Amino acid sequence: MTFYWIYDIPNWTLFLLIVATFVALSLAGLFATRPLVRKLYGPSTDYNDVVSYFFAGIGVFYGLALGLIAVATWENYTEIDGVVGTEAAAVASFYRDLDGYPQPSRGRLEGMMREYIKFVIEREWPAHKQGIALEDGDSLLDRLENEVMNFEPGKEREKILQAEVLRSLDTVQEQRRMRLQAVPTGLPAALWAVVLIGAVLNIILTYLFWVENLSVHAMLVSIMAIFIALLIFLTAAMDNPFRGEFSVSADAYQTVLDNVMNRDPGGR
Repeated sequence: MTFYWIYDIPNWTLFLLIVATFVALSLAGLFATRPLVRKLYGPSTDYNDVVSYFFAGIGVFYGLALGLIAVATWENYTEIDGVVGTEAAAVASFYRDLDGYPQPSRGRLEGMMREYIKFVIEREWPAHKQGIALEDGDSLLDRLENEVMNFEPGKEREKILQAEVLRSLDTVQEQRRMRLQAVPTGLPAALWAVVLIGAVLNIILTYLFWVENLSVHAMLVSIMAIFIALLIFLTAAMDNPFRGEFSVSADAYQTVLDNVMNRDPGGR
């Protein structure tokens, strides 16, 4: 999906924009095609049964497809949110493990970890909201890993600690890589084309019903347009997990920074 500007506006505005667009275009299509339908059908409603069979069949398949897409989008959102939570938990675990290091190594490692988490919050997350995955954080973790590897454990306890710290750091790097890969995640353009074309076809089918009362017909078309617009809004709002008002936030990292890294460098 290339209309990323929609994520720069509040969700309620996006909701109203999508609903108003669908309703307006649907009613315009109804008023434009009603004379043609009356000319083809005449005043008879005999064709309504035939149209209803086609409408029911197409509506079921389209509704099922759109529902599955919405569910898949939500699952993708929750999965990426889980990746972010796991990375933040791994950062907290790594930082706590540093308590076992002697000074000055411990102070240097804690300072480097605080630098990394601030980089994620202050620089990477704003970039994520623009669909950009910064690679600069890798160099921070590389320097951190080099610092850990330069420490030479002398006691058995320090050797065990070293192994545990390296495992925690591996988890941080793995989850970071998964997060960066998820930044551009979104439904492909072909799938969005299917969604929108299917919406148009379903609304066009409502024009083929002949309802003598124009107000009733317009109300039914509007309700159909609103229902489709609701599902499309939900899918669009969650499509890019790091974009828009409804997006994965950096709160997990901020919590780690405030509650785990809030002590003085090297302090207890």
